[in-house]
Amino acid sequence: MTCFFLPRALPLAMLAATACITGSASAATPSAEAPPAQMEQLLVTGSYAPTADITASVTVLDAQLIAALNKRSVAALLKTVPGLLVEEQGGPGGLTAVSIRGGEANFTLVLLDGVALNDPTNTRGGGFDVANLNPTQIERIEVVRGAQSSIYGSDALAGVINIISRKARAGHQQRVNLEVGEDDFRDAGISFSGVHADLDYRLALTTRDEGEPVPGSTRENDSAHLHLGWRVNQQHTLAANLRYQQGERSAYPEQSGGPEFALIDALDHAEYEDRIIALDWRAALSPAWNSTLTAQRLEHHEDVDSPGIPPFSAVPPNGARTQYTRDDLRWINSVLLAEHYRLDTGGDLRQEQGRAEGYVEFFGDRMPTNFALDRNTLGVFATLSATPVASTVFNTSVRYDDPEGFSSETSWRLGVRHAVTPTLHLSANWGEAYKLPSFFALGNALVGNPDLKPEKATGSDIGLEWAIERGLHLDLTLFYNDFKDLVDFDDATFRNVNRGQVETQGVEMALAYAPSTRLSVIGTGTYTDIDVREDTRLTGRPQWSAGLAVQWQLALAWDTSVDYRYTSGQWSISRHTGQERAARLDDYYRLDWVLRWQAAEGVQLRASLDNLLDARYDTAVGFAAPGRAARFGVQLEF
Repeated sequence: MTCFFLPRALPLAMLAATACITGSASAATPSAEAPPAQMEQLLVTGSYAPTADITASVTVLDAQLIAALNKRSVAALLKTVPGLLVEEQGGPGGLTAVSIRGGEANFTLVLLDGVALNDPTNTRGGGFDVANLNPTQIERIEVVRGAQSSIYGSDALAGVINIISRKARAGHQQRVNLEVGEDDFRDAGISFSGVHADLDYRLALTTRDEGEPVPGSTRENDSAHLHLGWRVNQQHTLAANLRYQQGERSAYPEQSGGPEFALIDALDHAEYEDRIIALDWRAALSPAWNSTLTAQRLEHHEDVDSPGIPPFSAVPPNGARTQYTRDDLRWINSVLLAEHYRLDTGGDLRQEQGRAEGYVEFFGDRMPTNFALDRNTLGVFATLSATPVASTVFNTSVRYDDPEGFSSETSWRLGVRHAVTPTLHLSANWGEAYKLPSFFALGNALVGNPDLKPEKATGSDIGLEWAIERGLHLDLTLFYNDFKDLVDFDDATFRNVNRGQVETQGVEMALAYAPSTRLSVIGTGTYTDIDVREDTRLTGRPQWSAGLAVQWQLALAWDTSVDYRYTSGQWSISRHTGQERAARLDDYYRLDWVLRWQAAEGVQLRASLDNLLDARYDTAVGFAAPGRAARFGVQLEF
C-alpha cells in the first residue's frame, strides 16, 4: 500500500473502519461478509501482546479514516468514538478532558505508542490534555473501554486510549505536510522513513500554531520523533523510540466566565516539555514461546501561572513548576500452551518521581504549595486467552500490584465472546480497577492529604455485533460502572478527602452502512446516565451524543467527507460572580466538511471547513466555541 491516500481505497478503508469502529473487538470478529484481509487486525491495546482475540469493548480509528476526516485536533477525532465524552473550554488553549463512560478524565489512561502520558503532579489528578498532541502524525487510535487495571495497573479505571504514530513502509519515503487556515492557523511537518533489509527507521519533525480562533485562547507545539528498528535475526528484534515535544498555551482560567463574563482579561499561561525514551527487545525463543522486554522513560516538565478568578476569594492567583519522571520496566512471556490456548505472564516495575514548586497568593502574599514525592510499584500478572471451540473466545486476566506506601492491589478482568451465528456475535466483560491518589492530591502543601486511599472501580458491559446484511453492520453495547472512594476537595477541612460514589450506565451504538463502493456511512451514538451519591453535579458530561460521518468518492481523484455531531446539554460551573454557580448549557449541533483532490501521484490537496454551518454554542459558561473556519493543505510524498 502506498503511503498517500488513494480515493479508490476509500470503500475498503471504510469497510475496515466499520469492522472495528466499536463493539467487543470487532476488528477480531468481522462479519461473514468481510474480506479475509480484514479478519486478522491485531490490537496492541488491552492485552499484554498483540492479538486478534480480545473480548473487551474496542474502537479503532485507522489511518485512512483519520486522514479522510482531517480533524483539527485529537479531541475532535475522539469525539467520533462511542462512549467518549470530550470536554473543551472555548478554543485550543483551554481545558481538554476526555471521559470514558462518564468517569473522571483522570480515570482514562492515555498512551503514546504504548508509553503512559498521565502526569500525577498536575491539578487535574493525572488527567492528560490530548490537545498537546499533533493529529497529523497519528497512524491509528485504539480505545479500550472498561476497567483495565488487570493489564495496566493504576490509572486505567474507565479505559485506555492508545495513540499510535505513523509507521515506516518498504523503501524510502519523504512526506511533507503543510496546512494554513483562518485565525492564523499554521501546521507544518516533514518526515523521512523507510524499511531496508533488516532495518526500519522514521524521523518526523512538526511545528503547529493553532492561532487564536477565540479571544485569548492559543496553543503552539513542536515535536521530533525518531524510530529505529533492527531485525537482528529470525528470533530477535530491537526497537528504539526517542521523542521530544514542547509547547505553550494561553486561555481564560477555567470557571472564570471566559471572554464573555470574566471580570478581568488576565489569562492562564502554561509551557510544557516532554522527553520520551522507549526501548524494546522481542525474542521468539521457540515456536510456542515469545518473550518481550521493554524499558520506558517519560520526563514531563510544566510551568503554569494563573491570575485566578476575581473576586479572588473564589480562586486566588496561583502557579506551579512541576517535574515528573516515570520509568517502566516490563517483561512479558507469551506461551502457546496448546492450540487455541495462550498464556501471557510476567512482571513490571514502575518508578515515579514528582516535584512541584508552587504558590497560592492571598492579598499579595504568596503561600508555597511545594511537594516532592517518590513512588515505586512492583507488579506481576497473567492472562489466559482461550478458544475452546471455534465459536467462543475467553479472556481472563489477573494482576497483583504492590505500590509503595499503600496496601497491595489485586485487579482482575473476565471476558467472553460467542458467535451465535456467523453474522451475530455476543460478548460480555467484567472487571475491577484501581487508581493511586495523584502526587498533587497527596502532597500539595495547602490541600494535600497523605492518608488518601486509592480510588476503585468495578465495571461490566454486554455487547452485540450483527452483520445484518452485506454492507450493513450494527454494534450495540450496554455498560455499567461503579466508582468508589473518589478523591474530592472538602470545604470544611480545606483538604482532599475520599468520599462519594458515582454510578454510570448507558448504551454505545455504531451502525455502519456501505450501500456502494463509492459511498460509506457510519452513525454513532452514546447515552450516559450518571448517578452521583453526593449533592453535586458532574460537568462536561452530556447525557446524549451522536454523530454521522459520510464519505463519498466523487470521482477517480476526488473524495469528500462530512461529519455531523450532536451533543445534548451538559452542566458547567462558573465562579466569576464570586460564588460557585452551576448552569446547564444548551444542546448543540456541528458539521465539518473536507474535500480532497489527488492532483498527481504523491500530491494531495485538501480543503476543510470546521463548523461549516457556523453553529453558535458554549462549551462552558462564557466560553464560546470557535465559529466557522477554513483550512487549506497540501501533502507531498516522494
